[in-house]
Amino acid sequence: MAIVDNSDWDLSDKGQKDAQRHREKIDDAIRRNVRDVIAEESIITKKRGKKVRIPVKGLKDYRFIYGGNKNSGGIGQGEGKPGDRVGSKPKQKGKQPGEPGNEPGEDYMETEVDIDYLINIMFEQLGLPWIDEKTKIQKLIPKGWKFETIAKKGIVPRLHKKRTMLEAVKRTASFVGEIVNETNCSEDDANCALIQAHGDINEAIEIVLNDKVDKSIVGQIYIEDDDLRFKQIENDTEPHSNAVILAMMDTSGSMTTEKKFLARSMLFWLTEFLKKTYDNVDIRFIQHTTEASVVDEDVFFNKGESGGTYCWSAFDKADYLIETEYPVAEWNVYCVYISDGEDFNPNKTVKYMQKLIDRKINMLSYNEIDLDVDSESFGDHLIL
Repeated sequence: MAIVDNSDWDLSDKGQKDAQRHREKIDDAIRRNVRDVIAEESIITKKRGKKVRIPVKGLKDYRFIYGGNKNSGGIGQGEGKPGDRVGSKPKQKGKQPGEPGNEPGEDYMETEVDIDYLINIMFEQLGLPWIDEKTKIQKLIPKGWKFETIAKKGIVPRLHKKRTMLEAVKRTASFVGEIVNETNCSEDDANCALIQAHGDINEAIEIVLNDKVDKSIVGQIYIEDDDLRFKQIENDTEPHSNAVILAMMDTSGSMTTEKKFLARSMLFWLTEFLKKTYDNVDIRFIQHTTEASVVDEDVFFNKGESGGTYCWSAFDKADYLIETEYPVAEWNVYCVYISDGEDFNPNKTVKYMQKLIDRKINMLSYNEIDLDVDSESFGDHLIL
């Protein structure tokens, strides 16, 4: 079989270059549309380490089409003059958002990316400041076991062979040197005599002085009890900086599904931001109407209740959790309250908020959701 080859053909990396160029275009498109991307529900409801499919505007999936383009009038034909935009569609007039139209929509393609990649882009684009390292409270967390300490006593399974042999070699060299000093013999004779004496230095000296050294002996090293070294097992720990988010929300009937999604979005990005600073971030959910209770995430975002609204009950429950489970001496505490603004006893709420502030927690945030605000971004609906 004939093989045709030419060293001038530089085609091997064409595909890699095209793929890299495509990835760069996608990255640029995501960065330009990051405000729209971070509000995608598929991102908010996914866990870290997962991949999500997101729409990327401004890119098309090009393909080859067999045959001529029948809709085209040819090259350079039709009305127009230099400087006119080619291929743009006129905007539809008289149409309200959400109404159907009769013109083609905007082209876009979907791509699959890691959530962590989107999180990093968002933080870069927003230029969020890093939390001061001095606010980090560290706690030693068990990591497992380690063998770092060496002792002269221990059990056979923990014998450190390398350290034991090293000690035996050091002792043998010391004995050989002492034999040489006592008898003025060569190091080879002293070593042979020590082997004949099975490691006994006094007997080795006698062998050399009586000229009974067997020079045909192959070198050996005798290990004595003093040479043994054992590994000591110890607990291995590592410092972890801990943070907890106490998420509080009014779950009365006025908190609609849309409002809860806005709350979920805010808590998601707040948690991801804190994970950039802290090794371990817990989040506890507190819902309330006239009474507050600690619930799981599913109940927090999906279950609604009826009745009045006492916001102070949520702050009282958060204070209880700090007192019993998350002391400020061991945890960095972030309290976030989200509501639509209704409260039957605001003065009492302020009193309990002040109680949390007096505990010297890291942050207390009160947020109201107002859907009457005219904005294109969910972030602008949150009144801080």
